[in-house]
This record gives sequence, structure tokens and C-alpha cells, in this order.
Amino acid sequence: MYTISGRVTDAGTNDPLIGASIQLKGTSTGTITDVEGKFSMTASVAPGDYTLVFSFVGYARREQRVTLGSQTAVTVDMTMREDFIGLDEVVVTGTSIATSKRQLGNSIHTVSSKQMQQVGTPSLSAALQGKIAGAQITQNSGDPAGGVSIRLRGASSINSSSEPLYIVDGVIVNNNTNNVTNLAVSISGSNDFQPGQNRLLDINPNDIERIEVLNGAAAAAIYGSRANNGVIQIFTKRGSTGKPKLTFSTSLMVSQLRKEFPLNMHPERFGPPVTRTGFGNDQRLPGILLFNRLFTEKTPVTRYNYWDDIFQTALGTDNYVSVAGGKDDTKYFFSTSYFKNQGIVRNTDFERITGRLRIDQKLNDWAKFSAGLNYTRSFANEKPDANTFNSPINSVFITDNVYNLKERDANGNLLPVEPVRMNPLSVIEDLKQTNQTSRMIGDFQLNLAPLKGLGIDYIFGVDTYTQLGQNFFPRIAYPGVNAALFPDGYAANATAQVLQLNNDLNISYQADISDKLKSTTQLGATWQYDRSNFAQAQGRNMVPFIETISGATNLFTPATEVRTERSIQGYFLQQTFNYGDFLFVTAAGRMDASSVFGPNSRWQFFPKASANLILSEMDFWKNASFANKVSTFKLRTAYGESGNLTGIGPYDRFSNTIPVQLVGRQSLIRSTVLGNPDVKPERQAEIEVGTDVYFLDNRFGLELT
Repeated sequence: MYTISGRVTDAGTNDPLIGASIQLKGTSTGTITDVEGKFSMTASVAPGDYTLVFSFVGYARREQRVTLGSQTAVTVDMTMREDFIGLDEVVVTGTSIATSKRQLGNSIHTVSSKQMQQVGTPSLSAALQGKIAGAQITQNSGDPAGGVSIRLRGASSINSSSEPLYIVDGVIVNNNTNNVTNLAVSISGSNDFQPGQNRLLDINPNDIERIEVLNGAAAAAIYGSRANNGVIQIFTKRGSTGKPKLTFSTSLMVSQLRKEFPLNMHPERFGPPVTRTGFGNDQRLPGILLFNRLFTEKTPVTRYNYWDDIFQTALGTDNYVSVAGGKDDTKYFFSTSYFKNQGIVRNTDFERITGRLRIDQKLNDWAKFSAGLNYTRSFANEKPDANTFNSPINSVFITDNVYNLKERDANGNLLPVEPVRMNPLSVIEDLKQTNQTSRMIGDFQLNLAPLKGLGIDYIFGVDTYTQLGQNFFPRIAYPGVNAALFPDGYAANATAQVLQLNNDLNISYQADISDKLKSTTQLGATWQYDRSNFAQAQGRNMVPFIETISGATNLFTPATEVRTERSIQGYFLQQTFNYGDFLFVTAAGRMDASSVFGPNSRWQFFPKASANLILSEMDFWKNASFANKVSTFKLRTAYGESGNLTGIGPYDRFSNTIPVQLVGRQSLIRSTVLGNPDVKPERQAEIEVGTDVYFLDNRFGLELT
């Protein structure tokens, strides 16, 4: 039994570094520093030479060789320097072994928790805006819970999703956009695409410790058939030794429309005076006379700025509290939050409540486990989006702004604007469109280090949620309005249920072949399963005072239900050689199989290779006169292949049938799309070449890819 202790300080100021991590490499023994920068840990290991690894956010990673022999108490003090550009930042590249950015042959970006704070948005994806080089982050909807699209290197698919793969604490999570409110047949009868919520809304940015972004196929090939669009790895906060640390934060947010699209404010319009039901008797004029009146006659009008009626100054609040603490063997982290934000469109808002718990337990000197649970419940008030007559935003562009939207009849009902157009305020005030979600993400992780250099990691994860969307539009008394706008009322209900399971086993072995040559071998296996159930029903001709589908006397479309089920399994082998800490070479391969692939294409192979040469670590560079000016010069290249299976339906390999009504009876017909026994994922091959140059003790630099 050995006791290793010491103190960790800043090399420039000699101040203690609180919370710095110390790990005995190749074992499960580790600890962090206290408020004085001191640490102490015990290790039941055989005598011999070992390596202590010191790491701290914002500082360069340090390693120190230590000999454990007859002396049972060993003292190791360490000074650490700030890492301005993150060159020595510890990253995880898809397997259980952590490495530093300087060793990689491909581009990778890291976003810290500090960069995620005070973003003023409930969405993790929106919080990444402007923080990842080359990423295109676009909001699909103006709702406070609206969906966001991320493209790491542009579109990379013909007809599949271009969204990256998301992983939270080693668990692949579901990021489907389930449209449970803006249904395929919208209230206006339009079939235009309606954006929905991203499920990344369920992850609180305040709980995140850091995010690692693997941009392309060369970096993400180790994930095989799921990584065509890159990978975003999310690591959440964990407990620490010492007295419980309480963190509380609250904020007030104010949102406003940044810029109004200019509307026509000219005091005249072409044609006769307008009415709310059309052009009166003028519609019976001969075509040429009606044309002359519409395009030659001018009528004085009063114009209105509809934006003032639709938009508002929105308020929001974000409240967060966490407790972290523990001892050397047991560490815990708990957090809860309440977020609510109004939308800039009136009567829209988003509310979210989260709770997260993480336990880290050391079993002995070579075994430990970690368990985490995250629960989220959210509720959103929405309004229709996209190209529909009843979208408040779209209505402004297709409605002449000569009507006073606030005018009401004797019964207090808002008046219509013109034929086949909805008064935008009717949608804002009367239409109910809600979206509520209940989600749980959990994981169990076991880490074993039975022999020096050998690591065995097992991860089990579960991601499940239920999403409920509800729509109600009351009866409206619009004289002369097109029936497509449902003057008799409308109700809709949709539910999405998703379950996703992950099992990952990773084995790694590190060995020193010689004084300069080091080897890292990694072997892994994964099995994933997911299923979903989507059901929807729509009805119209509503009975007064009833807002559910049971009050509809006419089902607008037949109720539908869609069930899917899918499994994925994969195996990978990766070998890395490190020569002299200046040359790194990696080769890897992954075999993937999925139930969605055709029987003739069941297994797919995805290779990967990379090389990285750090010239500034070689002796000739260190002895050169320019070494103090050009601190780091790195050349890197990588090749990788990856796949995208999001465009393959769970049953596309079969020739399916479709239920239809035939002479009043339920029947089946063949689908117009035949099954394909050769169906396989899209494949992308990528060659990446780059250089990283840093100057003046790595204080600034240039990364070119």
C-alpha cells in the first residue's frame, strides 16, 4: 500500500489549483486537489515505475514518472502552465482511451462550460452558435423551443439527415424531430413541411462540463455507419472530493425582435375600397372592367404595422442549483433547474424542469463504477409555422395591411381580414397548440484496470421519452371565409414514444515497446436497440365547449399509427504508435451490421488511418533560434470512411403492403416502392490534411484544415 501526496500550483503565480485531477496511469487510482492545491491518495499496486497524470481545465496536461519501491509514502509536487489554445487538452475520440489534441491527426474542437454559460437559450444546439469553427447552426423556427439544425461540414447526404451523432457521457442519445403539433395535414390543409422541436432541448447547458466536436468522417469513422455527419460528444459535470459545494445561479432574459421586415405603408392602394368578404358587386363585372378597377383605380387607405400586433418584448428566467462533493472513494453531483422563456410572438412560451444525479464509486484500486440519471419535463405553447395560411408570420406577408386586426363584432369576436385569410390575432388568441415532453436518460459505467496498462470499460445507457402534441381551434364566424380554414372547429392529437438502449464494451492496452516507442491497442464492441411508436388523429366540426377529438363529429383524416424497431451492432480495432512524442500513427477498422440493412449487405466495413508529426518536438527545432517564437508546428493528415443509415427505413428491405378502403372494406395493396435486399447505408470517404502553428509560448496560433 502506497500513499502518494503533493501540491499542484500555477507555474506563473504559484497559486494553488483547486480541483486539479491526478491519476495514476493504468490504474483506477485518482483524486483531485483541495482548496490549498494539496492532494493525497492511496494505491495498492505492485512496486515499479508508474506515471502520474496531472490535468486541469485551461492548463497543459503534465505527466510525472514516479518509482514505487521500499518507501510507502511518496511526495510529488507539480506546477502547471496555462494552455491558451488547448493543445494539451484531454479529449475522447470515440473509445475508452483519452488522449490529447496534440496527438490527433484530425481536427477536433472543444467547447468548455464557461463558453456555454449565459447563452440566454434553452437549447444546447443554439448555445453552440459561433463556438465551432466551420459549423452551420440554423434555427428552423422562431418558437422559444423551436428546432435547430447543425451542419458540421455542410450537407453530407442526398436524402438522409445531415445532423451529427450526439453522445452524452458515452451514451448515444436520440435527437429525432418528431412533429406532434404541426401535423402533415395542417390546419389549413397545406402539406408543407412543418418544423418541430429538437430533443436536444432536454439537455440543460448548465449541466455540461465540456463538449467535443469530431467534425468529419476522418475523425468520426470509429463510429461506423452512424457518423457521416460528425459526432458531438457531451460530458456532464461530476462530483469532487471535499466539503459539499453549492452552486446557485439565476438570470433574467429579455428578448426582442431584432429587425422588422418593412411593410407597405403607402396611403393608397389599387382597386376599389376593400371589404372583409371580398369586393362586393365588383366581382360580377366583366373581366376587363374588373381588371381596370383593380389595377388602375386608386383608393385612399389606412395602413397598419401588423408586427406591433404579433410581436412582443419577451421575458424569461433561468434558475439553477447544484450540489457536488464526496470523499476519495465516493463522489456525487446533483442539480435541478427551472427555465421559462416567453417567445417574441405573443402567447408562445417554453418551460422546462430538469433534475440530474451522478454517483462515482471506487470499489478498490483497480475497479470503479459510475451511474447517472437525468430527468426532464418540458411544456411549450406554440403557434403554427411554415407556409400555412394560419401561421401568424406568414399571414402578414400574404395579407394586405389595410385591415385593423383588433376590430371585433358585437359579440367580441375578431373580424376576418379577407377571403381565405386568417386574422393573425385569431390564431394568436384562440388557437391552442401545445407540446409536452417527459424524458429520462440514464447510464451505468464500469471501469476496470486489473493489470498495468490494461483497461476494460463497459457502458449501458437508456434514453426514453414520451412527447404529446395537442391542437384545438374553436368554431369561428367568418362570413364568406373559405371552408379550408375550418370555421366549424378543429382538434388534433399526436403522441411519440421512443426507447433507445446502448451497450458498449471497450478494452485497451498500453505498453512501452522501447524508451521512445509506445503502443496503444483498443478493441471494442457495441450493441444498440431502438424502437418508436407514433400515433395521430385529427377531427373537425367540433361540438361547442369541447376541445378534444371526442368532440369532433367528422374525422378529418383516418387515425394513423406507425411503429418502428431497429438494432445495430459493431466491432472495432484501433492501433496507435507513438514515437518520441513527436510522431503518432493510427490505423483502425470497424465492422457494422444493422437490422435495416438488406440481407445481401448486412455487414459494412469502415476503415480509418491518421498520421501526426510535431516538428517542434524534435531536437533540431528545439535548438533552432526561432523556437522561442514558433512554439508549436504540427503537420497532420487523416483518412476515414463512415456511413449514414438515417435514410433507410426499418423495413425498406421488404416489399410492404398498405391498408386501404375498397368497396367499404379494409384491404391491402402493394406499395409502389419495392423492397431492396441490397439496401445499405450511404458511405462517405474523407481525406483531411492540416497544419497547426502556434506562436509565443502557444499564446496564439493558426489552425488550417
